[in-house]
Amino acid sequence: MKNQQVVVIGSLNYDLLLKQKRLPQKGETFMADSLIQGPGGKGANQAVQCAKLGLRTSMIGNVGEDRFGDALIGSLQASGTNVDFISKKGTTGMGIVNVLPDGDYHSTLLQGANYLITKEDIDRSLDVINSCQYILLQQEIPSEIVDYIIEKTRDIECQIVLNNAPAREINKISLSAINILVVNETEAEFMSGCQINSIKTAHKVAESLVSKVKDFVILTLGSLGVVIATKEETFYTPANKVEAIDATGAGDSFIGAFVFCLLEGYNLKKAAKLATLVSSITVSRSGGSESFPTLSELKEFTLLQKF
Repeated sequence: MKNQQVVVIGSLNYDLLLKQKRLPQKGETFMADSLIQGPGGKGANQAVQCAKLGLRTSMIGNVGEDRFGDALIGSLQASGTNVDFISKKGTTGMGIVNVLPDGDYHSTLLQGANYLITKEDIDRSLDVINSCQYILLQQEIPSEIVDYIIEKTRDIECQIVLNNAPAREINKISLSAINILVVNETEAEFMSGCQINSIKTAHKVAESLVSKVKDFVILTLGSLGVVIATKEETFYTPANKVEAIDATGAGDSFIGAFVFCLLEGYNLKKAAKLATLVSSITVSRSGGSESFPTLSELKEFTLLQKF
């Protein structure tokens, strides 16, 4: 019997979100309209969304020995995430995010404690890693640690989800062991060398990437929706039309919801539709993971929309 449904290994950042009308020009000082601060980091965000949807979730990673680290651990605990495998080292990673009126954002990261994670940290967590059904990875920790995790879990019965964000080169051996690769347009262009300027080209790029992984590729297209390529078919799911307020964490919300759907036994098309709905709820609210919907909220939305 699997003890944990999901183990997330990755980054925990404390985010400062500046809402502003535009980005400053070079050499210009520009006033922001407001500041929102709170928990973030792709790893922590994905863990929170999984936990908010009722999945048994553990987070593995590092925070700093400071008040930001304490706040991040507290927010994960509040979501229901198991924090027993989070260590305190150095200073907490930070995210400085500029949020524009259309909900789009620009983000700068301070690596901090995220880059102090070691192979020994992974080895100490192998019991919980080996007990899970899904492992969620991102690229805000050192690449050698991501490779090590993939190597150590190659022979266990779990599904590995890699969100190649921020985009970087992945060695062929590691990539071939990934069950589900998740990328946005920028990351997919980086990996394929092909520009994405339409749904049609997104199909082609997703199809070119799926041959490199075990099972399937998810290519998220922001407000346009998502393209999914398996070995047998490629399909497109449009995004829900909402008034976007803040897109921070929307991709992480989508991933957490998609894994929830897979564990619920949904087929890929239904999973894409429901995960797209979850991310649309997220972008219609301000903030990071605190904007992610809970299972009860999702049920309310799906009833209203007759999902």
